[in-house]
Amino acid sequence: MAKPLKDMGTYGGLGIELVLGILLLGGLGHWMDTRYLGGHSWGMGIGFLLAIAVGIRNFVHAARSMQADIERAERQNPAAHRWTVDESWLHPEPPEESPKPEEPR
Repeated sequence: MAKPLKDMGTYGGLGIELVLGILLLGGLGHWMDTRYLGGHSWGMGIGFLLAIAVGIRNFVHAARSMQADIERAERQNPAAHRWTVDESWLHPEPPEESPKPEEPR
């Protein structure tokens, strides 16, 4: 039970990282605009694009890491990660016939 929760925490923070990166780098760009560039919004735009690029890089890195984790788990226990399909709902077995009562002679 601990492994799925650990994985959720490891990969679940990607969205938060992306949003915080956009807010922080966009805010830093806005601050630079008002302080040094006279409020022309170039710094905020560059900060936003830089944050998007860093976010995409983080997603690619996490995807590679996730794939490596999956492959490592499959090497440790190959049978545990195979897909199995329960087809009993699709092709139910015919009901067994009950024995017929004997007719009186």
